[in-house]
Amino acid sequence: MVQEFSQDERRHAIYTFSSVIQGLCRPKDDGEKKVQEAKNLLLSMVDAGPPPGNGVFNTLITALSKQGDMEEATKLVKMMEDRGLKPDVYTYTVIISGYVRKLEMDEARKILDDVKEKHSKLSSATYHTLIRGGYCKLEQFDEALALLREMKEPSADEYNKLIQSLCLNAVDWEKAEKLLEEMKGNGVQLNAITKGLIRAVKEMEQDELERKEMRVFL
Repeated sequence: MVQEFSQDERRHAIYTFSSVIQGLCRPKDDGEKKVQEAKNLLLSMVDAGPPPGNGVFNTLITALSKQGDMEEATKLVKMMEDRGLKPDVYTYTVIISGYVRKLEMDEARKILDDVKEKHSKLSSATYHTLIRGGYCKLEQFDEALALLREMKEPSADEYNKLIQSLCLNAVDWEKAEKLLEEMKGNGVQLNAITKGLIRAVKEMEQDELERKEMRVFL
């Protein structure tokens, strides 16, 4: 229907076009087809108006990233830049999330390095996506720790979740304990449950060492 608007009607219909694209990008049984329709509508806006802004691009980039179509999502980011628009932190976080979901961490880090050059202040969600969604899942805890320390003011929640991953997945209470000391130095308080988890893992490892020593002695 919107494609039948006259040139004059299109000029004043940015809200209508944006609403249609948002509706097409909502999850449906035939979601992929609808996202393609949304992309076609966006391209028609580029050609004939009304000129799409960041919000419209971000809606479609989010839908493509959730589908795992990172090639098309990154093409739209390039199109934004070519049209003089500046992709915001949200745009880049969505792209990073798409690569992390596919566990393509090298590509995700390239995007992070790119966004750091363009935006002086990143959101905690950008780092959280890489740390929790990617590196912890892959049990690459050194990379996760490096990113945590790159954050300007990591929250207690970020520390808590990383320490829990270190204890439960890596069974590395030593790194967890060092991170606890780092938290104290930064004035961040760790909750009692996570403190107890560090103690439990430490005691479990010490008990195991004692049992091994006993077997050798016997």
